[in-house]
Amino acid sequence: MPDDEPQPQPGQPPQEAEEPVQPPPRPRSPRRTRLYALTDGRTAAPCTALTMDTTITAAVDPDADSGLPTEWRTVLALCPAPDGRAVAELAARMHIRLTPMTLLLGELADRGLIHHRPPLEGAETTNVHLLRRIRDNLARI
Repeated sequence: MPDDEPQPQPGQPPQEAEEPVQPPPRPRSPRRTRLYALTDGRTAAPCTALTMDTTITAAVDPDADSGLPTEWRTVLALCPAPDGRAVAELAARMHIRLTPMTLLLGELADRGLIHHRPPLEGAETTNVHLLRRIRDNLARI
């Protein structure tokens, strides 16, 4: 044994070499799919044109086909029938810019996975009976 190493005293545990303290690993952020992968490289919707205030509802159950991409299943889960959500709200909830979201939803609509309806027209918003029903339903909440 080399002479410069300290010898343990009887009844004392041997000293261990101190290891440098490593900082705890930083949590990794979840991987996000690149936008061009979500839209298959498309820059325009082939058949369905959607606006930011179009209401989207799921036409199928999000768990019905596990072969769908994760983002598609997320959209279906966020848009249960009959209420659905607006395109802009979906984009905000999924942290995707509006243009790629409309392309993604256009693809889903073309495949029959979602239903879409335009926002209410001006004439429909002046319907007094509709406005009273909305008021009464809000009062019940």
